[in-house]
Amino acid sequence: MDTSALSDHEKEWAEYSYAHEKSDETKRAWEELSAEGVKSYLERQRPTLCGDTASLMKSLKEAGYEAGEAQDYKEKAEDLLCSP
Repeated sequence: MDTSALSDHEKEWAEYSYAHEKSDETKRAWEELSAEGVKSYLERQRPTLCGDTASLMKSLKEAGYEAGEAQDYKEKAEDLLCSP
């Protein structure tokens, strides 16, 4: 995964998200993204990660995250992507 186009906080979130991804197919998709692809994906996800908590938590539950894991993921996103 090429994170060279990301800020330090964005890079930390991308690496955290990748490390905690439960789907091998999604992990492979992350690995194939270019630097701009990773940046574009992050920008498309930011409104959900930073503003639509219900959708984020539902998506994480559907992906197989336990409640505590989903809460940790949400908090990590808030800390790294949503705070000024």
